[in-house]
Amino acid sequence: MSDDGWHDLVEGFVAQRIDVDTFHNRFFELWHANSRASTFGSTHPEGIETLFYTVEAYCPDPALRDPASRIEADEAEVRKDAEFALARLRAGRQ
Repeated sequence: MSDDGWHDLVEGFVAQRIDVDTFHNRFFELWHANSRASTFGSTHPEGIETLFYTVEAYCPDPALRDPASRIEADEAEVRKDAEFALARLRAGRQ
């Protein structure tokens, strides 16, 4: 996965063209595809590695979420960390 693919996905979510559940699913599709394609460890761009933990902590099924949990992420947290990741992706392009 090129950085452009990650950039397009994260930018689409931050710009609210993609909802959080779709973002969550596409993020992991790209993550796993990129991981399988890599022979030598992680090749995820800066910002994406950090965003992984927040996206992993988000559960798309509201019935399974515990609002009192300190280890689960809600949509606002995913969006905030996606904005940070997008800034890092943009900085890497310069």
